[in-house]
Amino acid sequence: MSIELEKINLISEKVTVLIDLKNQQDNEIERLKEELKTLKEERFTLASLNSNLEKEIVLLKTIDRTSTNTSDKLDEVKISGMIKEIEECLALLKS
Repeated sequence: MSIELEKINLISEKVTVLIDLKNQQDNEIERLKEELKTLKEERFTLASLNSNLEKEIVLLKTIDRTSTNTSDKLDEVKISGMIKEIEECLALLKS
């Protein structure tokens, strides 16, 4: 085999390797785009759920608790504590 033919074969092999790398890169880019799309959808869903939770907390805070029943007062303390914990969790999620 001549030196020129060997050089052509070497160049051909390198071009093939480069084409394979380019195809792998394109596939990885497409996979990352799909993953980004999924993450954006999940973020939107979580933001919506967070908003709904915040609305529920506001509603829980505005419930009229005028009952003098002792167990109701204990429930009120429990609910208030739970609301505070939920608010703290939401604050952590936002940060």
